[in-house]
Amino acid sequence: MSDIYVRELSSPYIFTISHSGERLIREMDWQLTPEAKKFLPNVDWHLNELYGFLEKYNVNIVSTSYSRYVVDVNRPADAEPFGNYRRSVVYSTNTWDEEIYAIPPSEEDVKRRIKRYHKPFHDELEALVTRKVQEFGKVYLIDLHSFMGPISEEVCLGNRHNATCSEAFLEKVYSAFDAEGFETVRNKVFIGGYISKSYAVKDVVECLQIELRYTNYLEPEDLDVRVVPRKNTNLFQEASVRLERVFEKVGVENLTTIQEVFTASKSEKLTMDASKLKSNKFFWFIALGLALFLGVLEKW
Repeated sequence: MSDIYVRELSSPYIFTISHSGERLIREMDWQLTPEAKKFLPNVDWHLNELYGFLEKYNVNIVSTSYSRYVVDVNRPADAEPFGNYRRSVVYSTNTWDEEIYAIPPSEEDVKRRIKRYHKPFHDELEALVTRKVQEFGKVYLIDLHSFMGPISEEVCLGNRHNATCSEAFLEKVYSAFDAEGFETVRNKVFIGGYISKSYAVKDVVECLQIELRYTNYLEPEDLDVRVVPRKNTNLFQEASVRLERVFEKVGVENLTTIQEVFTASKSEKLTMDASKLKSNKFFWFIALGLALFLGVLEKW
C-alpha cells in the first residue's frame, strides 16, 4: 500500500485530506500506552469515504493513509518536533490532552518520522500544485477536515481572513454550503492550517480549509466515546450526497458529463468528416468523369 495517494487529472481543483488516515507505524505498537493502542480520537474520521464521490469528478486528490498521530502533515516540518498536538509535528498527547506514550520516541525517531512521512506528502503536493499552475495558470486547493469542537456551527470555512484565497472564492463556497442547508461560518477558530498558509499564492493558488462538524455525518452515540465511529449509517450517506451537491455548485465537473460532451463532440466531428468524405467522393467522381469525357473528345 502506498503511503501517499495522488490522483491527477486535468483540473485546476486540488483536494487534500491530511488527517483522515488511520495507519500507525510498527514501533508505535510498543511505544504507546495500552489505552492509546486501543483508541486515538479525532482523526477526521472517514473523510476519504465521505468524500468518495470526488472520484466521479474531474479533480486532483492528495491524501495520506497514515494517522496524524504518526506525523501531522498539516504542520510545518520545522515546528516543535515532539509535544502537545496543538503545536507539534509528532504528538505526545491525543486531542483530549492525554499522554499517549509509555515509551516516548527518541529525538532520532522523531526526525526519521518527519523525513519518512511528512516530507513525501509535501513533495507530492508541491509537485502537483506546480504542474497544475503550469497547466491552468490558477488553481484552487481545498483542504478537507472535520471536528467536534470548539464551535457549534456545522461548517467552518477558513482562509486566514482572506489571506489564502479571494473573498470571491470564499463566498462562492459559502453560498454552496448555505444552499444545502449547512450552518456555515467563516474563519471562526478554524482559520486554516499549514497547508492553506504555505501553498497560497495570491491570484495563482487559492487555498481554502473546510471543517465539517462530526454531527453532520456521524451518529451522536459514537462521539466522545472510545470507539471508532460507524460510517455505514443513513446519516453518513445523506451527508455525502449533500456534500456532493455542494461541490457541484462550486463548479467541479462530473467526469460522466465531460465524457458525454467529449462523445458528442467526437460524434459531431465524425459526422462532419463523413460529410466531407462524401463531398470529396462526389468531387473526384465528377473530376474522373470530366477527364474521361475530355479524353474521348481528344480521340474523336
